[in-house]
Amino acid sequence: MSALPIELQDYSQTRNELLQARHLPGGFYKSPEIFDREMEEIFMKDWLCVGRVEQYPNNGDYRAFRIAGEPVVICKDEGGVIRAFANVCRHRGVEVIQGEGNVKEFTCPYHAWVYGLDGSLVGAPYSNEVPDFDWKSCRLKVIQLDTWAGYIFINFNPAAESLDEFLKFNQVQELAGFLCAEDTRVADVYTFDIECNWKFIPENLMDIYHVGVIHGSSFGKGFPVQKFPFRLTKTGYHSEYQSLTMAPDGAWLFGKSMPWLKDKHERFAFTIFIPPTFTMFARPDMLQPWFWHPISHDKTRITILTQFPEEWFEQPAFEQKRQVIADFIRLVADEDKEMMRSLQNGVGSRNFDPGPTMGLEKLIHHQLNTYLDRMFGG
Repeated sequence: MSALPIELQDYSQTRNELLQARHLPGGFYKSPEIFDREMEEIFMKDWLCVGRVEQYPNNGDYRAFRIAGEPVVICKDEGGVIRAFANVCRHRGVEVIQGEGNVKEFTCPYHAWVYGLDGSLVGAPYSNEVPDFDWKSCRLKVIQLDTWAGYIFINFNPAAESLDEFLKFNQVQELAGFLCAEDTRVADVYTFDIECNWKFIPENLMDIYHVGVIHGSSFGKGFPVQKFPFRLTKTGYHSEYQSLTMAPDGAWLFGKSMPWLKDKHERFAFTIFIPPTFTMFARPDMLQPWFWHPISHDKTRITILTQFPEEWFEQPAFEQKRQVIADFIRLVADEDKEMMRSLQNGVGSRNFDPGPTMGLEKLIHHQLNTYLDRMFGG
């Protein structure tokens, strides 16, 4: 199935109404050709979350990473501005920096070309031998960067619409502004790679059907599976519902809600999906966004943040409480990991035929069809 060319991947049944539809053929998750098309139609055009502003507290702080092979570096320059560049030396293309840390400049490890934190080329050995060497044209290529509610987004398309307009398309500011994410701070970062196609991540996170099965002994106890309120936006979704906190046995480790959510029910829960790679989960006492980047057609990097109000970091025994919640989100993620790996393997089987979409898979059906609209037209 994975060898089928893109034009032979029959997705017509996915286009039917929810209870007459079927899931996507396995080739959509296994085909490098489809992945290449996704890169051009989605990942090189959309705004992608890459972290939080407080992860760059000092001038010179940087993080280097790749999105489907595209090298990127985020840094805070000498003027305190957070910037994004293609992490590609303008000489031979070597990545000029690796990992994360704090530097005063970027030095390519191959031929020692040196770039300032504003991306300008400031040093190039033997460049005086080249007639009319053009320093200005040899700066690191700029990648668009903007922020919303403290989250950093980048866009590989220099002609892309603004982040503000991109978010307005799915009413994100209107629907999620009350969470006041900009008034929180990251307390835990959990990043891991998983051997599955990137589409399985949002599908799993919006799969209400599985919550009582896989997560029945963690946060799924008491989850409103049959009465989950589905709220669709143009290409995403949001929902306010009731659930346990994201701590063992639904404990309130910090003893109170975040100030701006104090009027919400003690079992308040909220989720919003911002396509293509960001899902926010909220409880009265924390925010836990997930974002993910494809590494290849069958491997994805996931990052889960846990955020609290700034003043909570000064509470007694904060570190012990923080660790309990950090351990719990790892437990929840582990419950999903095995299933997502199995999904990736199973859809490649010659015995796999896409099954019917169920009523509880309304969000997945919506996501699959907006994805097909994007890839192949309405």
